[in-house]
Amino acid sequence: MGDIKPFSQRQLRRRRRAWLARNRRLLALVVPATLLLAAVLTLVMSLLADGEMRWYLIGLTHAGAVAAVLHLLNTAFLAHDREAVLHVRGAWGEDNTRSELAGAKRRRLIWSWVDSITLQSGDIDHLVVTRKAGLVAIDSKWRNSVNADDISSMTASARTSANRAAALAQTLLAADRSAKHRAKVRTISVTPVVVMWGTAQHEVPDAFERDGVAFVSGRRLNDHLRAMDGHPVDRRAARDLCRRLRRYRDQAWKTSKAREDARFSGGVTRS
Repeated sequence: MGDIKPFSQRQLRRRRRAWLARNRRLLALVVPATLLLAAVLTLVMSLLADGEMRWYLIGLTHAGAVAAVLHLLNTAFLAHDREAVLHVRGAWGEDNTRSELAGAKRRRLIWSWVDSITLQSGDIDHLVVTRKAGLVAIDSKWRNSVNADDISSMTASARTSANRAAALAQTLLAADRSAKHRAKVRTISVTPVVVMWGTAQHEVPDAFERDGVAFVSGRRLNDHLRAMDGHPVDRRAARDLCRRLRRYRDQAWKTSKAREDARFSGGVTRS
């Protein structure tokens, strides 16, 4: 799937970078303190241990000191950034969905999929090209509990993602003037699916649907894909569409990254 990280991971990385930039004084204290601690521990290990065990303990001590400091910084970041935990959960959900999709591909339930397609008006978590059910636009959600408002919000978001996916697919296919390729994929449908992770996944009823959006427990995603039917996709057409989607995704990501890096650099300079 390339080196492009999911949306939540990208947001988490940017927010962490911004937090570190705002807390340069903290880093100016932590880094020298870590080096001093490593030096003291090295001296202690050199005096107390002999032979090969000495170098093993020194290496273990250095690794432990660095890990402890990184954990401390990450904990401080999560404690001070309200949205960071939400992005952490979002990243967990997207990672879990990708693992399930990899299993679906091995079981020949789908041809392939494309993650994190950035659009001007939003993004698509996962766009799946199935073998016999057209396209599936998946929103990954990590929730510990849900209520009626959450379901309504997720339903609206999933329908929007599916509409965006359909418009994108039509645009990419229309760019190809070859009638041979267009004829094979012009009837592909886009089905919206919300994949639930976290504690709330255990509360999702089987075959639960709201306004045309299927809600599926993460661990039952493959079962849901296996049961879908209606719009077979030709292998050649699937390869062609995935290639176009990845090309579009990569170009959109480069544009978005350049724009956000410029915004981030400007914000750091002004601070």
